[in-house]
Amino acid sequence: MRTNQVDIVSRVVLATFEGFLKYHEFKKIAEDSLALVLETGYSKILVDTSKIKVIQKESQEWINHEWFPKAINAGVTHMAFLIPQDFFGKMSVESTNKHMAQRGDIEIQYFTDARSARRWLRSRSQAA
Repeated sequence: MRTNQVDIVSRVVLATFEGFLKYHEFKKIAEDSLALVLETGYSKILVDTSKIKVIQKESQEWINHEWFPKAINAGVTHMAFLIPQDFFGKMSVESTNKHMAQRGDIEIQYFTDARSARRWLRSRSQAA
């Protein structure tokens, strides 16, 4: 399975997180998605967390303190998350993004299906 891809039609970076990821696994996927943002110049990321079990506290802290500031500097403006049906997974994803969603530097929305997430990302006026 490829964890990071580029959708050239929608001009979106796709990142996939599955299962219970150890810190270094989680970090690698997130860093690779940011590398694709820098490579392509795209400002939108579709994050598929629909099959994630839980995000470890260490990973949550790293995302908030290191990854999100780098993403803002790289020009990320919108992120659509496919959320898990599992209650604990859903709460983990939303908890991880809560601070950034409140700040508003990156507009974050949650979806249960990829079609709606892509439609929302395409509707955002930010050219990328």
